[in-house]
Amino acid sequence: DPLGNKISCNLSGDKRPKALNAAFPREDVKNEVLRILEAHTGQLPNVTVALIAALMSDWNALPCPGIALPGRYKGGLLFGQLIPRFENRIIATCPVTYERVYQKVLSETSDVAKAKHEAEKLAKVPSKYCPEFFRFRWAMQVANIQVALGDGRANRSLTAEERCSLDEKMKVRGAFTPGEFKKAVREITGGVRDNVGQMLTHPDADKALILDPVLKAIHANATWKALFPVLPDPLKKRAVGQLRRGKRVTIGSLLAHAVDQIPVIEAAIEGLLVSSSTNARRGQSVATREMLLSEAPRVEFLSGRAPYSREVMREAADYVFSTNQHPTEECGPLYRSEAIRIAQLQRAIDEQTNNHLVRHRLLILDRLHRDILKEYAAGDASRIGRVTIEVNRDLKEFSGKTAKQVAQDIGQRLANFKGVAARLEKAFAGKNIRITPGLIRKARIAEDLGWKCPYTGKCYDEFDLLNRIVDKDHIIPRSDRASDSLDSLIITFAEVNKMKGKRTALRFIEECEGQTVEGRPELTIKTRSNYLKDVDALETFKGHEDDKRRKKRRKEMLELRDYVEKEFTPGDLTKTSQLVRLGTQLLENAYRLQAKRPVITSLPGSVTGTVRKAWKLLGCLSAANPQVINSETSEVHNKTDIRGITHLHHALDACVLGFTSMFFPRDGGVWELMIKRRLNADEQRILKERLRSYVEFTQDGEPKLIDLPAPLKNQIRQRLGERRVVQHISAERTGLRVEQNAWRVVSVQNGEALLRQSMRQPDGKRVAKETKEKIGKLLGLFPGGGIGKLQQNKAALVIPDNFGLALDPEPLILPFHKVPIRLRELREKNGGRPVRVLRNGMLIQVPRGNFKGIWKVFSVKNNASGIAVDIGRPDVVRLQNKTEGHKINVRLATMLKDGMAIQRLPLTGMKSTE
Repeated sequence: DPLGNKISCNLSGDKRPKALNAAFPREDVKNEVLRILEAHTGQLPNVTVALIAALMSDWNALPCPGIALPGRYKGGLLFGQLIPRFENRIIATCPVTYERVYQKVLSETSDVAKAKHEAEKLAKVPSKYCPEFFRFRWAMQVANIQVALGDGRANRSLTAEERCSLDEKMKVRGAFTPGEFKKAVREITGGVRDNVGQMLTHPDADKALILDPVLKAIHANATWKALFPVLPDPLKKRAVGQLRRGKRVTIGSLLAHAVDQIPVIEAAIEGLLVSSSTNARRGQSVATREMLLSEAPRVEFLSGRAPYSREVMREAADYVFSTNQHPTEECGPLYRSEAIRIAQLQRAIDEQTNNHLVRHRLLILDRLHRDILKEYAAGDASRIGRVTIEVNRDLKEFSGKTAKQVAQDIGQRLANFKGVAARLEKAFAGKNIRITPGLIRKARIAEDLGWKCPYTGKCYDEFDLLNRIVDKDHIIPRSDRASDSLDSLIITFAEVNKMKGKRTALRFIEECEGQTVEGRPELTIKTRSNYLKDVDALETFKGHEDDKRRKKRRKEMLELRDYVEKEFTPGDLTKTSQLVRLGTQLLENAYRLQAKRPVITSLPGSVTGTVRKAWKLLGCLSAANPQVINSETSEVHNKTDIRGITHLHHALDACVLGFTSMFFPRDGGVWELMIKRRLNADEQRILKERLRSYVEFTQDGEPKLIDLPAPLKNQIRQRLGERRVVQHISAERTGLRVEQNAWRVVSVQNGEALLRQSMRQPDGKRVAKETKEKIGKLLGLFPGGGIGKLQQNKAALVIPDNFGLALDPEPLILPFHKVPIRLRELREKNGGRPVRVLRNGMLIQVPRGNFKGIWKVFSVKNNASGIAVDIGRPDVVRLQNKTEGHKINVRLATMLKDGMAIQRLPLTGMKSTE
């Protein structure tokens, strides 16, 4: 009772919780506050469920006119927080506005710093969801239209009058469908040949045909389309404004503010009700007045930032509709002069992204590029004629994770693979059947589908899969979508596969529902309703995030009736991820002073994989690491297995990237044909013309790339055999890396402490856990000042990470705590000479003895017999016991005796061949 006489503790002296400097688990505090609020519901005025929700879970649950929080604030008023902006990694600026403001301020003040500051401030770009961006995007679409002049003359752009006429048609509806856009253009131009059809092949072409998303949403809703024209102008303005801000607006809510034209609106509503009643006789449902009044249009919103400032986008749109020129041409508002281009190239990385991980990787790229120029081109940038880059998705997925977290993530990714493999081993136990990677792949697809054919509902088992009674089938014909990914495949009976032919799954069901399968009279194709019901029931929530995404994409394809190719287009050549764009810009900046700059190509990963498989290059890795060859079958492991054996698979892909850009043209259309499984006669002719002698075709039209010449393969083997693998090691020394939960210190003896911790189980019970740790890994056991809070509580924190191993004046392991102070003390003991520190990931060279060679340090341990080190060849991913190139528990004293030296290397590494 808050008003009672009993209190929870003695508030005098040092017994108060704050005086004890105590901290409580957040969840305990949150649950206690929630319990107090719920106990006072109905007891105190205004303490309601809505108030509790606003305080505890969602601050929007209760209208609070006096409180305005940013959109990224999540949670309740008491325990919510602003979500960090690590994902908002792009700092976009308008290059045109930046240069204008910079030159203007510089001419007025001659202050470079002030000019740069003002330019950065005024060149910020708005969100894409603004009227200026929609009009700018539509104007650029109009500016790109080309029509034929005839008589072999060059094509022309639309005239200003034609552009304005097309714009007037657009303003009426707010959006065009692709068909309406094509029709409108050809009405204006008289039906002459144009490039509109080619423009509309891009996957995002339809998005550029929206001028006003609110007007589009109103026309897409039958009720609003009929009633909106009869609304008075104030109500129209109110409706458009609220819809543009994302509010839900209904006809009923607008009528509450209507002061005139009520009879006209009511008459329009009655007309809709009569029309609905008439349609009901044709089998359609009858609309009621309440249904009509509750109709709300759905407005599509855009995320992200516009490419230019509002002022520049307005200028570009006005320029398009007042001239027949393109705004990017010289004298146009979007023309990028040499000054603008150089200013963009010279922008610092920190000015373009606020994501520390992206900044760090770009910094490493810059250092690597400089080291490559220094070692292979003698520092002469003019010797570089071609640069090819590719981004690895693991860069994003594994960024910011420790080695342990990465290993856990990889384990979760492989859980589905291992689980299916275990099922096959159990099914084939004692049968002397080899379980191949291809069989496991098919079984994984079957596992996703519940071991049922999605077309017939018939079950099958592992032996049906082994004997090819059932086999893989592309949901969308591979001739239309060149992909063999797991999400694009299902498992069905061979006869059903033959019957399906080159149709999408849903179209096959619609055209053959209820039919008996030829050759298998016991199989019947499902009806459309049962098929869609079963597809909807497929599980998509178990496993790693990759598994969930794969299952969801498969469901989407199974529900797709007509496929329009959007997987790979020539436009993809220039539309790469933002990380690749930043990397490209960084590399371009290094060559900006060259008279002839190298061509920089962003190569899609699908092309890299296709070329690597065609040239059969994985075996080249055996020159550096023999484990890539399976000792049982004498065959090369697949790429997935090799990722866990050697880091040099990245170097091999780099070789593939370089040779691909050398032998094959920089053409997205050619790349698209290269990765297709089968090509028709026209496609074969085109690919043969572009690749000449580098490609051949099978009788089925499958393209086969000619193998890489033997001298080049040998060169790849030699370079991979150098094992040039370098691990970046952070130089950060600050901070304290400890486990978050404190341990009770039970006893201390012989340099070790016995620790105990009480762990709460899901059922509410507590279980005691004990462990032993060396005194050097504990914080708070012997505080420097002689007394500390942890010592008073008979507790200690465990420091799990070591900074490294100090070799001077005597070998000593340094925990990650007060590292600069410890190194300063060791330097004083070493007579003022620098202290050598051996850290995980470093390369060491042993010139003689049993461990002669170049090694990477994996871990340092303080064993009973002395300090020991786990080492492996530089390319090794994970150490294995009793394996060539892997050494466990090597005594440090032995390697020091043999002259061990820590290698300080550039990012190009060093030759580690013997």
